Amino acid sequence: MPAIAEVGSVVTVTPLDEVQVIHGPGNHEYVADRSPFSLKVRGLIEDKGEIVGVYGDVITGHQRYCGMTATLFLRLDNSDWRRDNLSHAQFKVGRGPARLNGKYPYYNPEGTDIDGYPIIMRFASIDSRAPGEPAIDSATEAFRKSQAE
Repeated sequence: MPAIAEVGSVVTVTPLDEVQVIHGPGNHEYVADRSPFSLKVRGLIEDKGEIVGVYGDVITGHQRYCGMTATLFLRLDNSDWRRDNLSHAQFKVGRGPARLNGKYPYYNPEGTDIDGYPIIMRFASIDSRAPGEPAIDSATEAFRKSQAE
């Protein structure tokens, strides 16, 4: 099972809304394109000893993502990307991985920085399942458990 936070996993990112493309300071646009792209995880981002994100090179998708690095940050409470293969994320795509800046929490779009432009960002569903593999989603499991109690 390729978990989201396993180096080498291929994660498909499907935007859930228009994507924001930032071309430079004060210059951005929203693009109504929800087509998926994929990245190959090459590193993890931790905050206070917990995995809060992953990053890797974009390997498939629209040309706007070609040659870029995608960073995914946890979006759902109770997610455990060490075992999950299905989840939701905030994503940022740029010339390199996003890094925590300490100004805001990692789940706030202003809580991370990327050097250079363009920066492409928004929210997405993410999926690292192999064909035919069942979904493992800690956030949904925790929600169902809390509803049953």
